[in-house]
Amino acid sequence: MVAKTPPSHSKRAQSAPADTVSDAVADAAEGNDTGNIATVALLEEAIEPVARAMGYEIVLLEWLGGRGGRIVRVYLDHPNGVSLDDCSRMGRIFSNALDAAEADPQTPALAALLAQPYTLEVSSPGVDRPLRRLSHFARHVGGRAVVRTREPLNPGDEQRTFHGRIVGTEVDPSNPEDDRLGTVLLRALDGDTIYPISLPEIRRANLVYEMPGTPGVKN
Repeated sequence: MVAKTPPSHSKRAQSAPADTVSDAVADAAEGNDTGNIATVALLEEAIEPVARAMGYEIVLLEWLGGRGGRIVRVYLDHPNGVSLDDCSRMGRIFSNALDAAEADPQTPALAALLAQPYTLEVSSPGVDRPLRRLSHFARHVGGRAVVRTREPLNPGDEQRTFHGRIVGTEVDPSNPEDDRLGTVLLRALDGDTIYPISLPEIRRANLVYEMPGTPGVKN
């Protein structure tokens, strides 16, 4: 389920000066993957505290599209589930938070990013819920997942898509409190091979829905 706000336009006469925008955010405007990561982090900083205060968890935030139109897509979760009304209400709240961030002189890079037209979409995770943080994978140990990496895991190997079952997680020893770091252990469906995949290497990961009663599925 998705709730959309109308395309948001900057209320400023001019966007922030170009030299205030980080190279990463500029790269995101051109579709550069590294820049996209930085852009998502900026957007999360603007709305994640609001979501947390309202009792919601941002499962995934995406910055999508090109010059023809941008989309800020937010997947929300809540212990009691997420309804269409929840999506609509939080969409309005997030829109206000982004407007406030755009007007804040302390965040010029985010202001420049939001100066271009964009559409905000808020959705529930769905049965094929995205997995992004280490706690997401830890919560679904035993579940089946598909993981797409940014680059092959091993030199000379072309594989970037891995289908398997989550068998464990490992925190990053240098920063064990950071939920965006760490390693996921994925066991291949067709054997005993276990792939250790670090979170920064993951481009996209989703649970694969399995009917209750399927062997290996926790009911």
